[in-house]
Amino acid sequence: MALASLALPMAAAPPATAAPSNFLYVANYDDGTVSVINTTNDTVGATPITVGTNPIGVAIVPNGTKAYVTNSGSNNVSVINTANNTVSTTIAVGGGPQGVAVTPDGTKAYVTNSTDGTVSVINTTNDTVGATPIAVGTNPIGVAVTPNGAKAYVTNAGSGTAPGTVSVINTSTDAVSSTITVGTLPDAVAVTPNGAKAYVTNGGSNDVSVINTADDSVGATPIAVGQGPRGVAVTPNGAKAYVTNNDSNSVSVINTTTDAVSTTITTDIGTGPLGVAVTADGAKAYVSNNKSNNVSVIDTSTDTASATRLTVGGSPAGAAASPDQGGAVTTFQVTPTDGLTIAVPASATLSSVTPGNTATGQLGQVTVDDQRSLADASWVATASLTDAFTTPGGSPITGSATTYTPGAATSAVNGPFTAGTAGTLASARTAFSKPSGSGNNSVSWNPTLDVAVPASAVAGVYTGTVTHSVA
Repeated sequence: MALASLALPMAAAPPATAAPSNFLYVANYDDGTVSVINTTNDTVGATPITVGTNPIGVAIVPNGTKAYVTNSGSNNVSVINTANNTVSTTIAVGGGPQGVAVTPDGTKAYVTNSTDGTVSVINTTNDTVGATPIAVGTNPIGVAVTPNGAKAYVTNAGSGTAPGTVSVINTSTDAVSSTITVGTLPDAVAVTPNGAKAYVTNGGSNDVSVINTADDSVGATPIAVGQGPRGVAVTPNGAKAYVTNNDSNSVSVINTTTDAVSTTITTDIGTGPLGVAVTADGAKAYVSNNKSNNVSVIDTSTDTASATRLTVGGSPAGAAASPDQGGAVTTFQVTPTDGLTIAVPASATLSSVTPGNTATGQLGQVTVDDQRSLADASWVATASLTDAFTTPGGSPITGSATTYTPGAATSAVNGPFTAGTAGTLASARTAFSKPSGSGNNSVSWNPTLDVAVPASAVAGVYTGTVTHSVA
């Protein structure tokens, strides 16, 4: 059996001096600039940062030192040095780049190329692009990476007349592992901090799809929100998801426990709300109002917007808040104790019997010990008659005449466990199994063997071999 370990993702080394965690970067689509907002006092920097043509998406690396901005009109990505808010380099990507997301370890940035139907992967160490982009669906827009860094979810808006899809990228291979059907015109996607759910805004069907990231299934009933939902952001504590409704000038607040809208904010939300970002401390949500050229500030404790909106550049779109630099990211690895084993008695003697009757008895304790420390610790133990019962001068008594009854567990640690049903050993059969659960576990049982001896049997000591295995 292969051993497996459970490890938290390795974190990028923090900078010598921690990057500031109180700034918001807003892409101004019409101006080709990025506005910087101080989230401590809600003031806008005097001079916006000039980037490429039609900037739309923003993502910041975990240590806060760089901001990646997608320029949809010039087919490139501007890299902003957050220490001095200047562009350090510009990276060519595919056609019409839209969304951008950085992995939790800070090593990769995924960029959706809307006109190409691809995703470019940027190596953030040297700001170079992989030679072959990842083919996804039609018109990819949004992208989000799971907190463990294992998957990237990409929304494919498609033609707008049929349901859209979400491509799931395996970040270790940078290949699409599955495709999920969602609502019409999926736009943005956000993953909860615990990695359990991904929320997808469907701008054409006016709802939000909820993906279970464990099996990449979609909830049966999407969450109805306002008209033309576009952006979505989840609070750091995972309790709420904020959805911008572009056509109804409102923000829907989803309770992530019930997956229902708890309130809809309309007062002091500007015209055409598009992007949304939540600060690292979870205290505020910032909404970029694409048609009124300003940003609304929501107090997440009361879900009310400030009467004062912050003026930024023309047609603000995506926004990203600086990550929290107040704590040290700590990792550790859990290694398996050992493997999966089964122990059986060396021998057993059944009752004496006369021809035409049944020999019976218990084999003794059989024990499965699983020390693999797996997230999925399921296994199946089987029993079979590998050598028929024979005696010198007699005919073999085969598995079809031999009944195996597992009985109940005599000891069990960290179940559940399921006993197999009684039946013959004409072929291998399930003795015991662990259908679900995680971590180390063990169980023992004392099976009963019944051997139907034919009337034609000759006298003698019959010997056979009952073999147990587990996998």
